[in-house]
Amino acid sequence: MFYDSQARLKSGAALPLPFNPFKALVAPRPIGWISTLSPDGHVNLAPYSYFQAVADSPDIVMFSATPELEIQSRSQGVGFGARRKHSELNAQSSGEFVCNIVAADQAKLMNATSAHLPAQVSESEQAGIVMAPSNKLKTPRVAACPAAIECIFLESRPVPKRGGDHIYHMVFGEVVGIHIDDQFIEAGRVNTRAMQVLTRMGYDEYAVLEKTFSMSRPDNDPILDGMLKS
Repeated sequence: MFYDSQARLKSGAALPLPFNPFKALVAPRPIGWISTLSPDGHVNLAPYSYFQAVADSPDIVMFSATPELEIQSRSQGVGFGARRKHSELNAQSSGEFVCNIVAADQAKLMNATSAHLPAQVSESEQAGIVMAPSNKLKTPRVAACPAAIECIFLESRPVPKRGGDHIYHMVFGEVVGIHIDDQFIEAGRVNTRAMQVLTRMGYDEYAVLEKTFSMSRPDNDPILDGMLKS
């Protein structure tokens, strides 16, 4: 079967699948549970599955956000408006954000924070989520998460596409500190599998990281400082 992604963008096109398979194939994806502070001090907490590490030394992360949803009209229903999401706006205004790593037992709480709430309403308070102070930032982190990554905001830029800019914006942050629950540190390394990290699949599906294996590269061993093998 061939799925024509370009045809999908045209109204009335006949397609072999009722839903776009793209996100079901680029999976699993890590979830960045992003906490930010608004200019008036409200904590915003929202999950982003378009989230990824993009560089190291210094470590750089990125989450990608759409504009806010709003009611267009009775005939058109809900659609994207002109205003950017609170996470992006807050990161820009405060100059920082935290990427909280979601564990499997936090799935329902994480999902609850995806609700579209006014800027002055804190998702963490609404869902009863306990926040904890960060080390280098004013923005708090989710206390119960197995790990949290403190980031300094670098920039927000539109995702490029043919013919102009996408409605999605990439928000970049430089990592300045990482909180890790001590129970997941073994022999000087982080046991990611033991964290049971929650990941996003396609549609409304999620997956839990439970099984891992090790395999060194043929020409270097990353554990030995990346030195080339003779």
